[in-house]
Amino acid sequence: MICQGRDDELAAFSVDASRFVAAFNPVISQSTPHIYLSALPFAPAMSAVSKQYLPRFPRMLSIQTGKAMNWPALMYIFVAHADSVGSVAFSPDGKRIVSGSDDNTIRVWNAETGAVVSGPFEGHTRSVNSVAFSPDGKRIVSGSWNKTIRVWNAETGAVVSGPFEGHIGSVNTVALSPDGGCIVSGSVDETIRVWNLEQPPSAGFTDASILDNGWMLGAAAELLFWVPPSYHVGLWRPGNTAVIAEHSTKLDLGQFVHGTSWQQCSR
Repeated sequence: MICQGRDDELAAFSVDASRFVAAFNPVISQSTPHIYLSALPFAPAMSAVSKQYLPRFPRMLSIQTGKAMNWPALMYIFVAHADSVGSVAFSPDGKRIVSGSDDNTIRVWNAETGAVVSGPFEGHTRSVNSVAFSPDGKRIVSGSWNKTIRVWNAETGAVVSGPFEGHIGSVNTVALSPDGGCIVSGSVDETIRVWNLEQPPSAGFTDASILDNGWMLGAAAELLFWVPPSYHVGLWRPGNTAVIAEHSTKLDLGQFVHGTSWQQCSR
């Protein structure tokens, strides 16, 4: 029982020490003596670290009134983004945090220290509205104001899939399926789209996109066909496995022929 009690004390001290380091890491990293000059005096009165070491340094700054009794609910402040942060998410193991910002970038942080462990991931040309980890923690999916979705390597920041194009409005939310094979996205265009990561669009339509004037383009940017504006919102894209909208349109391209001659279009 004595050993168990000692183990409990050590565990509690270790937890408190982690909070101490997290709270005062910025000042300590700039000047080590401020462990004593700044950190210990401002540590909460109930801090195990403070109780152990503060009495050993009586000739330092002291707080006459207003000293906190316990650590505040705010544990860490992560600073690096150059604009507002619109979305954050924990990795499945809880050790990392991913953030998406109006500075058009994505960053991955150490959840315990607040250090940037990877990023910034650059590729979106507008604000990053939504970010999420894959179930295995190896990939990150993001949705942007530029109407696109990208999938990134969580460690290197390399784009491993995308951009997925099809929404005609800002992508406000994204998530990966539990098996990691599909992305679901929600947009201000009032649609929800499901994208298959394991089966990319067929050749010839992989890079297809509807332009502002309604043309569907081929892989070489050739004009394939024109889609009236009333069909744009709920139009299935080659990468979609489902489109949920008030009115959705799925095209049958099984017999579609395109080229430089009209002869193949008729029998």
